[in-house]
Amino acid sequence: APKPSVRGWKCATGEASHDVTAAKAAAAGSPARLEGEASGRQIWHFVGEAADDAAGAEAFDPASNPNASDQLYRRERLAAWARAHPDDPPPAGDPLERGFRFYQKLQCDDGHWAGDYGGPHFLSPGLVVVWYVTGRRDDILDENQRAAMRAYYERHQQSDGGWGTHVESPSTMFGSVLTYVALRLLGAGPEEVVMRRARAFIHFHGGACYTSSWAKFALCLLGVMDWEGHESIPPEAWLLPHWVPFHPCRMWCHARMVYLPMGYLWGKRWVYADAETDPVVELLRAELYPEKYEDVPWRASRAWVADVDNYSPVGIVMVCARRFLTLYEDSFVLGPLRRRLRAKGLAFSADYCRAEDLQTNYVCIGPVNKVYNTLVAYDNRDADGGLAVANHALRVADYLWVAEDGMKMQGYNGSQCWDLSFATQAMAEARAGDAPYLRDCVVKAWNYLERTQILSTEVSQASPAFGYEAPAMREKYFRHVSKGGWPFSTSAHGWPISDCTAEGLKSVLALRNLACV
Repeated sequence: APKPSVRGWKCATGEASHDVTAAKAAAAGSPARLEGEASGRQIWHFVGEAADDAAGAEAFDPASNPNASDQLYRRERLAAWARAHPDDPPPAGDPLERGFRFYQKLQCDDGHWAGDYGGPHFLSPGLVVVWYVTGRRDDILDENQRAAMRAYYERHQQSDGGWGTHVESPSTMFGSVLTYVALRLLGAGPEEVVMRRARAFIHFHGGACYTSSWAKFALCLLGVMDWEGHESIPPEAWLLPHWVPFHPCRMWCHARMVYLPMGYLWGKRWVYADAETDPVVELLRAELYPEKYEDVPWRASRAWVADVDNYSPVGIVMVCARRFLTLYEDSFVLGPLRRRLRAKGLAFSADYCRAEDLQTNYVCIGPVNKVYNTLVAYDNRDADGGLAVANHALRVADYLWVAEDGMKMQGYNGSQCWDLSFATQAMAEARAGDAPYLRDCVVKAWNYLERTQILSTEVSQASPAFGYEAPAMREKYFRHVSKGGWPFSTSAHGWPISDCTAEGLKSVLALRNLACV
């Protein structure tokens, strides 16, 4: 059934977003501060329904369309435009001009177009788990954020009681187990209708042992699954010679940066400190499995996966690799060597996570390594008094988006530069860039492209990220040149991407000869 739109939130972008974060940090007495360019940053903060500019937002009906239509953001931008342009002329007759006139009303003050880059259901539960195991800190997730997340989960439960891997997916154990755990940690009771339906789906498919490896990883951190139930992620793999074909540095950057903190946490067998005494953890151990927790055959369950999740069965090469790593891990003879290598691998992984944090101004390359890098920083908090964790906390909001369906975690910190590149190319191709009604829009977009070119402004070069452009640093941390590229999202994110750089350059070339630029 349709659910009323979530209300009470406003979107702050660019410098205004830094002001909101700074005020929140100051109120909490946090020593952390934001680094890097503010351009493109988009965060949501709670202001109450009376001040949210979202009056009239329609109900969310996932049965009709599981994708939100960004009503909160659009209504807010249209209201801001109306206040700033009380004499705005009526829509023109030309369809192209009508489209551009509407689109410019949605543009943020710093030049980009904000929007919902959510969809996956497996992202925010990892954040909820890390929030919980690090002490349920309000600077990571405050009360209003937690309530809006819970609303999102409840609105997206499917008719069979489960949740998909993403909003358009049939229910999977990956999405369902993680969302169930997140709801319980956020305060949902086990006998609420939502939870009973979800638990029935999970048990029908064999229990939590049949979820995917990333879900099992989060369960191990929380202490509701034994690490014996997870395959090996040896951090000492980073110590292999770089020429080895399966050295982690040869992985796609997103996979590599996710398995970096995962390897660290697996290598330490990190578990929530209060797992044995926490009543919610104790109940989850009973709720997630059809058998008693102490009777689960953890080692045997490593490779278990439900049919609904088994999109690509593990091949023989991976099966052999897993068996080899198990033998390596179990070997008594290799024990002394393994322990020495493990210590070195953990030290390198912690250092590499720290480098990733600084190179990205604590945004990190994506949401999964963002939350696990936060946990690595928490594990090493004695070294810096917790400053890295506090800096991570300031950037959590960069990944959170609010629409009428609630608060979700995005697959990136946005798609700002990518979207703007295509929008400005369209304006140039339509020969509309110098139209009087569109000039301010084009100039703001041009300024965004200038501010977003990575490590090319005074602000970005004053951040710690600039120090990692040195050749020795790039060699050590497996990075190509960043300066001069364009990102998918923001300059502060710091990762240049080849196609985003190409589209950014095309936009600059398309706009540079316009009179308004």
